[in-house]
Amino acid sequence: MLLPKNDRRWFKVFAACLLALLVMWNPQLSLADSADGAQPAQGTTGVEQAASALPNVSESDQDTDADEAGSDAVGETASNSSTSGDASTSEATKAVAPVIYYSAHVQNKGWMGYVDAGKTAGTTGKSLNIEALKVRLCANGELLAPNAISVEAHVSGIGWVNAVGNDAQAGTTGKSKAIEAVKINLSEELSSGYSIWYRVHSANFGWLDWTCDGGEAGSTGYGRGVQAIQILILKKGAPTPGNTATPFRDRKNEPPSITYSAHVARIGWQRSAKNGQTSGTTGRSLQMEALSAQIDWYGHQGNVELRGHVQNVGWQSWKNGFAGTTGKSRRLEAIQIRLKGEVAEQYDVYYRVHCADFGWLAWTKNGASAGSAGFGKAIQAIQVKLVKKDAQGPGTSGIAFKGVADYVSGSAKTINGSAAKVTASGGITTIGSESGDVLRSISASVSNMSADGSLRYRAIRQFAGEQASWLSDGVAIDNQNDGLQIKAIAFQLSGDLGQKYDVWYRSHDSNRGWLGWTKNGEYAGASSGSGGVNAVQVVLVKNGSNTPGNTADSYVDNSASSPRLLGQVHIANSGWLSARVAGSDVVLGSTGKSLSLQAIRLGLEGVSADSSISVAAHVANIGWQNASTAPSYGGTVGQSKAIQAVKIALNGKIADDYDVYYSVHVAGYGWLGWAKNGESAGTEGLSLQAESIKVALVKHGEGAPSSSALAYLNSPNLELKASISGSGWQGAVHNGGMAGTTGKSRSIQALSIKVSSPVSGGISYAAHVSNIGWQAAVCDGAVAGTVDQGHKIECVKMSLTGDMSKYYNVWYRVHISNYGWMGWTKNGAQAGSTGVGYGVEAVQVKVLPKSAAAPGSTNRPYTSERYHPSRVILNVPCAFQYPELPTGCESVALTNALNYYGCALGKTTIADRYMPWSGSNFVTAFWGNPHSATNGNCISAPGVTNTANSYLTKTGRKQRAYDLTGSNFYNLYGYLERGHPVVIWATIGMRNLGGCYATQVWGGRVYHTYTNSHTVVLRGFDRASDVVYLADSIDGYTTFSARRIAQLYYQRGSQAVVIQ
Repeated sequence: MLLPKNDRRWFKVFAACLLALLVMWNPQLSLADSADGAQPAQGTTGVEQAASALPNVSESDQDTDADEAGSDAVGETASNSSTSGDASTSEATKAVAPVIYYSAHVQNKGWMGYVDAGKTAGTTGKSLNIEALKVRLCANGELLAPNAISVEAHVSGIGWVNAVGNDAQAGTTGKSKAIEAVKINLSEELSSGYSIWYRVHSANFGWLDWTCDGGEAGSTGYGRGVQAIQILILKKGAPTPGNTATPFRDRKNEPPSITYSAHVARIGWQRSAKNGQTSGTTGRSLQMEALSAQIDWYGHQGNVELRGHVQNVGWQSWKNGFAGTTGKSRRLEAIQIRLKGEVAEQYDVYYRVHCADFGWLAWTKNGASAGSAGFGKAIQAIQVKLVKKDAQGPGTSGIAFKGVADYVSGSAKTINGSAAKVTASGGITTIGSESGDVLRSISASVSNMSADGSLRYRAIRQFAGEQASWLSDGVAIDNQNDGLQIKAIAFQLSGDLGQKYDVWYRSHDSNRGWLGWTKNGEYAGASSGSGGVNAVQVVLVKNGSNTPGNTADSYVDNSASSPRLLGQVHIANSGWLSARVAGSDVVLGSTGKSLSLQAIRLGLEGVSADSSISVAAHVANIGWQNASTAPSYGGTVGQSKAIQAVKIALNGKIADDYDVYYSVHVAGYGWLGWAKNGESAGTEGLSLQAESIKVALVKHGEGAPSSSALAYLNSPNLELKASISGSGWQGAVHNGGMAGTTGKSRSIQALSIKVSSPVSGGISYAAHVSNIGWQAAVCDGAVAGTVDQGHKIECVKMSLTGDMSKYYNVWYRVHISNYGWMGWTKNGAQAGSTGVGYGVEAVQVKVLPKSAAAPGSTNRPYTSERYHPSRVILNVPCAFQYPELPTGCESVALTNALNYYGCALGKTTIADRYMPWSGSNFVTAFWGNPHSATNGNCISAPGVTNTANSYLTKTGRKQRAYDLTGSNFYNLYGYLERGHPVVIWATIGMRNLGGCYATQVWGGRVYHTYTNSHTVVLRGFDRASDVVYLADSIDGYTTFSARRIAQLYYQRGSQAVVIQ
């Protein structure tokens, strides 16, 4: 009978569900009884056989209607199985026959329809990952409880997420995160009779094997998503549905691999090789220059370290994953490779190299050297592989390395920071030099090590004692530049090196020479004294071999039986000097070289533990520092700052029986006197550097060093006061301060000077006073000069007295009118001027050390010559003659000159009240009427002089007018320099001379007048520009060539009048 289409679809689903239930209920059911009698294909599972006998919903059906198909199939199957006419089957299903369906959410597709037991959910061959999964468990047509099943998914980028229950979503949607593995479990009740089996199809892996009941299916650590899944339920004890060997792949279980790449000359970095492949080249004569390597072991710890022997460099330090150089064209000659961390616990690293001219050398492993040293042969290729511990490696017979193996290399620095010489001969390495400076730092290591281990070392250092811990592998004993010299040193081997070798060594003491050989951690050197180690010899000797030399006196205990003082200093340009046993005749530092003393360290030997010596230093630009005891020091290092003074003191029990004396050598003074027990020695406030020091330990009651010189000098306190004309006494100023004023034209009338200092003596000074001359010298605060007598100081002399004159100079300079500041002078020389009437307006005085330079320029501290400035412009008023006095230029010029002195004259006052008029005389009177343009002519210099004096006399003024006619034009500049403008005769507009229309003889001189005669005021000049400045009653303020005005001046009879 042909069923309708919908009924046919319903029948397919019902039949599929029914047959699946029957197979689950009776796993032994043979599919040979199927309708067509076909036998199952080879390799198919029982579930696949059962499923093949049923009508299937095609994959295209799932893609097009997945949700509807899945939902309907489950509902109908559950419903139909619960209403079956077969009562026994129905009862069995209700009791034990769970039915499973599952649906996958597929990348780029979304949820696909549910499929039933054993069918494939998801896709294969399409590279589409499952992102989420739902598993539905039913019985008797009903959905079982949520806890009937649990599904746990391992999600990309997240890991294992919490399990979900029946028909719940495991995984994620909308996040593009693939499921990489699953675990599925039945509830405790169901698992007592059934097992749930499943397998997955993973990217790149394909179908993995079956697992069940919570086993892991899929992979982790690879980033490979599950693309399809099959699930079915079987009774306990039923045959497995297929292979179960590898249902799950965990990348953590993969063995480690090593990848490496060679950097080759003219090629650069090559592609990575791994696990024994060749990196580099052979047969092309191309040198390897670097090697990089890394360990890949997912989920485990560990790395690979490399160490290269490089052309012109030698052995490099161990580095993580790199050895050699790039960009420097330096060949890699040998290599060492070692594993670190977890990988080193389980694996060995084997490697061999191909060298120029040598070819392939033998395999070696775990940090041993491969290649060559000392032959100049480059590595050209390399092979590296990892081998599990105790597994068979590639074999290490033969020569893997050519060259000297296991020798000591090292470096050292002397106490002044310079590199020490290092040589090697016959396997013995010599660090330092017999004739070199004492060492403060040593570093050492074993090169070309054929066995694991290290070389350790430590030192006894002057003032600091034994180092607390051992150093190794090239770490420097001292990298602080602290100058602590090595007294003794010990070396020691560790690891396999210590099992293979003894390390023998001896030291060269700067006072004793070579000491005996010792080994393996014993000290070589001396316990105390001023000497230090300036060379060390070290050699590796195989255990049980003969000693390399004499072993007597390898370590000398020369402890002091009585107190002994040791001193060490740091000086400019040389750094730390060797320690010395101090004494009154022992110079610590230098003299005659102008090298500053920058740091001092003092220490005691042969004293009780509570005894010490401390140093406090006064440092340039810092001042007094706190006292310090060895191994610390007073002063600074690396700052180029000089010590200027010190205080040294004994502390503890030693102070009961001893004094400490000290003397400082100071720049410019030499050796100062002796100070003791915390007193200051040196200088303070004088900016003088200490250059060396002597220090002596003296027992109470015994002779002490002495000197007549002072032990300590500081800056004297100077107090200077000045009495100013019109102001009186100013407040005091101190060393270098200015007394007086500048820019106010106020002279100093009197001075008072005091000097105070611990040094005996004082100051003497004398003044040259206007209208009096030199006064007798006064001293120590007395007044030099005069007060309120109208006189001014013009010059001074100063000198120090007593012991102050031995240690100091007194420098002084003055500011005088017209000249300004004069140069500095000292110790009784004149400062200022005499004979020219220039007053002192300001004074500076400084007391400085004998060796100190002048505070400033010493050019021309004194003069007896008048000042000739290069430029003068006087502020002369300039009234115009028009319209009142069209021909009265002489009277207006005189008015302008008088008003310069503050006369406040009107324009016509001189012409109308003081200047005589005449009908023909133009020498001593004005010819005509100056108010007339047609009846006015001129007046000459004698008449202007008389007119000016008439006004000055009648008004009671002190100034007078002087006729300068006949003077050299350029001599008129001197009047301008002293502040006096000059009336001169020229022409209108400074044009060429017009026609002469009158001549008159007076006083033996012939006077002429011209058609364009004119009189102006000469108010300034500029020597550099050769110009003069005029106040012209017609043209105003004008500037002309000095030569032009001089020419007209001479043509007009050299007439000039000055008021002063």
